[in-house]
Amino acid sequence: MVDKDFAAANPHLKEFFPYLEIVNKESERGKVLVSAGFLEEQLKQLLLAFMLKDDRAIELVDGANAPLGTFNARMTASYLLGLIYEIEYHDLVLIRRVRNDFAHSIHASFSTPSVIDRCKRLKLKAQDYTRADGSLVVVDAAGQFTSAAVGLIMNLTNRAYYVSKERRTSVNWLI
Repeated sequence: MVDKDFAAANPHLKEFFPYLEIVNKESERGKVLVSAGFLEEQLKQLLLAFMLKDDRAIELVDGANAPLGTFNARMTASYLLGLIYEIEYHDLVLIRRVRNDFAHSIHASFSTPSVIDRCKRLKLKAQDYTRADGSLVVVDAAGQFTSAAVGLIMNLTNRAYYVSKERRTSVNWLI
């Protein structure tokens, strides 16, 4: 449970707190699927905040035939429109691939070689470190994935608000 005083002092994190509460109760598979789903939704909101304010915009990001309805399409469009940084895009690609490993194989885990490799390549992940007593702490694949996912979610928290200040408007290009 999030401390009420901390939550009151940080209203910009209101969307993040439910994610933390849910993901901390999940299995490995659940952590991956919930984290990827949360990031996918953040990208959807980011794109909607940038598009013309028009009811038809939702049709591009939501629904069975939405051109920007997949995680891959949303992250690629967000990157190519300059709404996310290259390092964020890099890690989103790896997180999507880890998500696919877990979604398409009942045997996937954070000890699966392909998952370990993808987690090692994350750039926003927690790094191994040395404690004050000199002992080395090695961050495993689960810790790498979770720290990168949380880092991305924190980066994207409220990004839609700032992007909305640059919302596209219709321009008469004939003049």
